Amino acid sequence: MRAILTILVFACLASPVAAQGLRIPGSSRSENQVQDLNRSMQRQQQQLRNQQQGQFELNQLRQDLNRSQNFPSITGPGVSRGCPPGAAGC
Repeated sequence: MRAILTILVFACLASPVAAQGLRIPGSSRSENQVQDLNRSMQRQQQQLRNQQQGQFELNQLRQDLNRSQNFPSITGPGVSRGCPPGAAGC
């Protein structure tokens, strides 16, 4: 009787473990599709961020160029240093 009870206990313990090993399937087709869609969306978001960063940098360069054209530097060669001493009409 004791041997039968021991066998039944082991059988009960072993069956869920064995069944659990058999129940773990690979990814289903729908799970694979979801993962593919997620990866695709992540790539698109990364591309959008890259485009936005490039546009931001381009706009910064344009602003710097416009600023330098509209407000030329006060110092540098070719800039008048004022009237010479004794000059009339300055």
